[in-house]
Amino acid sequence: MSAARDPVEALCLVPGWDAEDLLIEELKGGLTNRVYKIGRGGENYVLRLDDEQTHTIGLNRARELKILRNASAAGLAPGIVYADVEQGILLSRYVDGRVWTADDLTSRDNIEVLAAVLRRVHVLPLSGERFDPVGAAGSYLGRLELQSDLHRFGERCKAIVESAAEITNCCCCHNDVVAANVVASPDLVLLDWEYACDNDPMFDLASLIVYHELDEATAKALLNAYAGGNVPELRERLEVQIRVYGAMLWLWLASRQLFSPNPSQARRLEKLRQTMS
Repeated sequence: MSAARDPVEALCLVPGWDAEDLLIEELKGGLTNRVYKIGRGGENYVLRLDDEQTHTIGLNRARELKILRNASAAGLAPGIVYADVEQGILLSRYVDGRVWTADDLTSRDNIEVLAAVLRRVHVLPLSGERFDPVGAAGSYLGRLELQSDLHRFGERCKAIVESAAEITNCCCCHNDVVAANVVASPDLVLLDWEYACDNDPMFDLASLIVYHELDEATAKALLNAYAGGNVPELRERLEVQIRVYGAMLWLWLASRQLFSPNPSQARRLEKLRQTMS
């Protein structure tokens, strides 16, 4: 599988585009992507190019594109301009709005609006591919084999994932719902759908609760806003997915720490470790 080497090369593959009169600004793209803001004819776009790590961590771009098209049509994701899975290119509309921070999750009004957005995500057509938490945990754990300390606790995280019941209530899920992936424009739009697939909808709520360490009252408000009231069966499923997401988050952060170590990430790993011990 090939990939475009630079943004100019990639944009020259887009029908009707060339490299002239473009404003190109590199954005922070994480470890798996190279991301650029593209200015053209008074309009702004986002160009995402696959990087070396994209396929080593098992991202499925064809599945992502399928879900993105449905989400874009529903107004839940940026509009797609051009995509080439083989070349590792995704060109989408730039969402001009305010990116949420953790502080936005302290507002009950915001919690209710986000819960409504998640309900809309969860009625999108199924992708046909279920999230495999055990397989994903095993893949992350395999990257930790040379780090004995990380690997030991990684085995505990994998055991937590394995202890969860098989997912039977699947719907289309974003699977990476954190504040940085929410943009108010003015309606809410979700970014970064690369982990999206069919999953238990409670996983999306769990991602917010665990990643942002929401207190019990806020977590309860999120679930009640999502479910339209107190639903004990959903509360039990959410507790399971909170454990699963916590274990998956630790394994993901540990993998990142190997590729790109930093002190704040190490502190987060230790804090998660203490929470799950």
